[in-house]
Amino acid sequence: MNSVGERLREARLSRGLTQAQLARGLATKGFISQVERNHTTPSLAKLRLMAERLGLPLGHFTGDSSPLELSYLRKSAELAVKAQEPERAISLVEESLTLPTTANERADLLRIKGIALEALGRLPEAVGAQQQAAATAPVDEPELSAAIYAELGYVQQSQEQFNAAMEANLRSLSWLDRSRHADPALRARVLNNLGRSSYALGQMDAADGYLMQALDAALDAESLLRIANAHMALGISARAVGDLDRALEHCQRALELHSRIGQHRAANMVLNNLGDVHYSAGRKRQAAEFQRRCLNRAREMRDDFEVGVAAGELARYALEDGRAREALALARESQQAAARSGDHLHQAVSAAFEATAAERLGHPTIANRKFREALRLLADRSAAGKLAEVCAMYADLLRARGDHDGAFAFMRMAAERDFSKLATLARLGK
Repeated sequence: MNSVGERLREARLSRGLTQAQLARGLATKGFISQVERNHTTPSLAKLRLMAERLGLPLGHFTGDSSPLELSYLRKSAELAVKAQEPERAISLVEESLTLPTTANERADLLRIKGIALEALGRLPEAVGAQQQAAATAPVDEPELSAAIYAELGYVQQSQEQFNAAMEANLRSLSWLDRSRHADPALRARVLNNLGRSSYALGQMDAADGYLMQALDAALDAESLLRIANAHMALGISARAVGDLDRALEHCQRALELHSRIGQHRAANMVLNNLGDVHYSAGRKRQAAEFQRRCLNRAREMRDDFEVGVAAGELARYALEDGRAREALALARESQQAAARSGDHLHQAVSAAFEATAAERLGHPTIANRKFREALRLLADRSAAGKLAEVCAMYADLLRARGDHDGAFAFMRMAAERDFSKLATLARLGK
């Protein structure tokens, strides 16, 4: 029994399917009959769909493991990722890996598997897949290595492992520099991620520099999404280095582009960024208006990440205006949403806001506990910028209590970005 038709008929009968049942949605009953009688040969794509319905690999019907089959499986896995079907993508990759592959084919398949695992939230497995891909990729495939390290850096950034993400993205950039025809869209993505990680590590000037390069690369790629993302990130970094006019310009451009291309969640994030710029410029009323718009839209879209960010900023404003109870409620909403989205940086800062509100409402024990929680979360992620911010907040609290030595120690850490004594001073037990 060697023909495709004979193998198809045997598989169909063994599963108790009629020709009409096998054909449903794929072909006509007459077509299946023609195939089984060897009067016609189905295309590889149609045969693949029949194989999937029968729960068998394509090779069962073709009788070989041709390069065409491997190429089809790899492309199908990529399409499954884009179609937000990560489980199917992983299944297709696993089937592909049973076939004979070259080193670069195997590395690319592992890269796709890592992307699918990341989409499922299985981040440690995703890191493992990308690391295996990086170890497998041949040195004469710089474009492939660049793509693998870009994915690795992205997952590590999602895990808030910012130093590791920096290293992976720098390796990706190095591979891109060795490529004859480096993809400018990939370069824009890598530079954007380097900027984001630098910002999280408190390296504001470096972040701004990477993001300006990211915008240039995005313009070369003629990708509206990449351009919009670069403008959005530059709005944040320009604000951090004190260039508020430039920050406002980038934010407004990002809002325009994200709205034009239908990226509504990203556009809502820009409202938060605009609020931050107005706040830095001392325009607190405008800042609160943007943050409230952002929070309301985020609640409607069930965007936990942005709820965490906007509610936290509104908690900050409420504290400054002496509205401790409102600040407490907003800070708790922010922490809960940030925890659900895995955004531990904003979760930590909002825990510090809750601590400050609790102190003002006469609950010093809660205040101490929440500050320790915030500092531990940030120290675990080496988030120097946010650590300095929270240390300064804790110094203010200690000063108000009359603990001037403690206040000085925390303020010094914030100013010098030297947190080597943090665990001792804050008693950060696990």
